[in-house]
Amino acid sequence: MKYIKSYILFFLMVFAVTGCTTDDLKDDVNDLKDRVTLIEEQVKLLNDNLAVVAYILDTQNKTISEVKNVTDNGEVTQKKIVLSDGTELTLTIGKPGTINEPEVTVGEDKMWYINGKPTGVIAVGEPGKNGEGYPEFRVQDGDWQVRFGDGDWKPVTGGGSVAGGSLGDQFFVKAEVVGDNFVVTMTDGTVHTLPIVADLACAIDKTSIGLDADGFWVIEKDTRVEVLVKITGENPQVTYPQGWRATLSELDAADGKGNNYKLYIYAPAATVKAVNTRAAANNTSDITVQVQKGSLWAVDKIKVKTPKELNTNEERYNDGQTIRVGGLEITRELYGDVKAVPADGNLTEGGVYFISENGKELAYALSSTGVENLIILPNTEEITVIKLMVTKQVYLKGTFVCQNVTLSNQVVNESSFHYPLRVMGETGVNIVMDHCKIENLVATKGFAMNTSKDNKVTLDNFIITNSDIEIAVGGSGFYLMTQMGGKNVSVENNLIYNSSETDLLEAKICNSNSLTIENLNLASNTLIDIESSGTSAYGLIRGNVTNATVKDNFYWLSNAKKGSFFFSGSTSTVTNLAASNNYGYSNSGKQLRMFQNTASTPDIELVADLFATFDKSTGTFIPKDEYKAYGAQRKN
Repeated sequence: MKYIKSYILFFLMVFAVTGCTTDDLKDDVNDLKDRVTLIEEQVKLLNDNLAVVAYILDTQNKTISEVKNVTDNGEVTQKKIVLSDGTELTLTIGKPGTINEPEVTVGEDKMWYINGKPTGVIAVGEPGKNGEGYPEFRVQDGDWQVRFGDGDWKPVTGGGSVAGGSLGDQFFVKAEVVGDNFVVTMTDGTVHTLPIVADLACAIDKTSIGLDADGFWVIEKDTRVEVLVKITGENPQVTYPQGWRATLSELDAADGKGNNYKLYIYAPAATVKAVNTRAAANNTSDITVQVQKGSLWAVDKIKVKTPKELNTNEERYNDGQTIRVGGLEITRELYGDVKAVPADGNLTEGGVYFISENGKELAYALSSTGVENLIILPNTEEITVIKLMVTKQVYLKGTFVCQNVTLSNQVVNESSFHYPLRVMGETGVNIVMDHCKIENLVATKGFAMNTSKDNKVTLDNFIITNSDIEIAVGGSGFYLMTQMGGKNVSVENNLIYNSSETDLLEAKICNSNSLTIENLNLASNTLIDIESSGTSAYGLIRGNVTNATVKDNFYWLSNAKKGSFFFSGSTSTVTNLAASNNYGYSNSGKQLRMFQNTASTPDIELVADLFATFDKSTGTFIPKDEYKAYGAQRKN
């Protein structure tokens, strides 16, 4: 029994010790949280007040529209300063603090100093020359760091590490509204009187503009863009860089934000060489809007530039510019660094390849583990032919894009060929072919299939444009895209034809049965001897379509077995359809129309004598003059 009691006492002692340790740990954690919060508050207070100091030293023609009090328990602790360009500053009224923070001053040379050391950055604006920004601070691993604008963070020297204490301010003694002025008294005794002008405002609404990392609005050459502006005052004006043009137009009514003007900006058609003068040098990028009231001016600016003059797609890509293929945006941020093109052309990994040799031969034979992305693009306009031989299926997880590529399907499937593309990913997948040729597709297979057992793949984009697609072996069943839905499916300006003498039956552009295509564009295609029906009657598009555009297509059948259609089912399978100028003919006299089960208006217009040249052996199908505006448009 005494042993049991001993054990009980032992466990009670352990529990007691453990309980004390846990309480101490909680205290330590809470104390740490309090210190971290305190330092975060001090950093914010310091940066907020520095923004106010910077404005006082260099207003850059921004007036104060309003000053609002912020109270805590009835005491005014902060001032919210609203400037004429919409910027809002926060001034915390000065109290001494004990947190070890950098000392920030402005020297007689009008430069910023930190802990008594010069920064080389101008703080005080002068006529014709603005200040160069103000310091921003942060705490990293217990030490202060500083930067100016978007520059790199650098250690603060001469001040020691951050220590705990109480919040404080080193700049302001008093800040108050006196009549129509905002009067600020600094700790060195200097008093600044700043006018408050409630009905003077100039604010460019930059919320809808995508600025680059350096704060520029990059505008394509020879284009016009527009942005809203809030202007209150008299005599609004706009100035702009050499070669550019900008105008202001007053709106009939202001919007919910008070924007009452529209600023139109016209980018130059060519690169502008700056004139070697001080005036030109000071205005190479700023579009400035200004408005006055009496002797006071309110000003706001936006920096603009055109994209860099780069000679190759690879240079543009590496510079961060967007390469657009079939409407899909290809950027380094999304797809990573460029891959080196193998000298022998044998691809050993996925990635982005820019081809600089016309007629370059590439070969794809990677394993079924697949690739995230495979993007093959010409490097310049001179690269018009890139050859890609696919001997093993491209197991695709992300994006497959080809431009100016002749894709030769050599994926063996018993005595014939298989699908060259097999989609592994169920989301975020894009397939884009632009100005390509696809050769050796065969019946019973097609171009792109999925690997999902439950067939729930929905492609983000399936885009084939300006391309020639040859089905080399006829038979029953052909699927350009099978067992996949799509957010955006666009098949435009393509020649899709059966080159064999054997009929091609049950052909599908989209075999999306029981799946949804949100947006379908089927326009300006020439479709030759790809019959949508076989043992049963179906359409080229099988599935539920939300929005569809079907226009300017040719659909020609030399010897149809059954009726053929653009869509399986009735008109109810397409929620919104825009159709026009679709022409075709079925030599066998079988039905040829938009929907399988329902006549529609307009439907396919039947024209028996449609082509001036019809040659399946060469893939040449030239319509008669009166129909040249329709079908696949080619230079010949």
